[in-house]
Amino acid sequence: MTEIATTARNDRYEELLTAAAECFQSRGFDATSIDTVARHLGATKGRVYHYFPSKMDLFNAVRDRGMDIVFQATDPGYFADLPVLDRLEAMARGHVNAMLQHHSFMLVLKDGLLMRRYTTTTDFQKESLSQHIARRDAYEARFRELLAMGLAEGSLRAGPDPAITVQTFMSALNGPVAWFRPRPGDTPEKYDAIAEEIVRFAMQGLRALPS
Repeated sequence: MTEIATTARNDRYEELLTAAAECFQSRGFDATSIDTVARHLGATKGRVYHYFPSKMDLFNAVRDRGMDIVFQATDPGYFADLPVLDRLEAMARGHVNAMLQHHSFMLVLKDGLLMRRYTTTTDFQKESLSQHIARRDAYEARFRELLAMGLAEGSLRAGPDPAITVQTFMSALNGPVAWFRPRPGDTPEKYDAIAEEIVRFAMQGLRALPS
């Protein structure tokens, strides 16, 4: 396969994932069908079935792409050669920007984290769910790791149970999934301003108080 053909195939696949994410976002899992996604994409059902044998497999792929997005958004902060506080703040900013800029994928990701609402019927789907939960845990472990480092050096603070602190912090960062709705004309500057406000609020609860 030539490089051009591979690129075109990848583009078609990405278009399909985006169309599916938008359908799952606007209609919900139950009301979305392969037909729905194909119509939204302006394609035939065959194009969808070429990649995915069922709606559940398509949902899994969109959900997993959502995990790819948040990992990629927080990688720069996580791997940065910076103080712990700065790394955590950069990760938080990347996470919130992912919530804003990839809103439909993030809603599917949210539903994917509650996947027990849906029935997994095949071994492949069960394995996909298991892998997804493992990736979610690995993602949250990054934040727990930095919190532990910050607590050890005294730059961060937590309540009696640090696990609750992390979950509360993540709830603040995930907030846009519930209340934000993209609008025509949204700009990167708008996203940055929203992200800065959310991160500022969330970090206030973690920063160590002056002695």
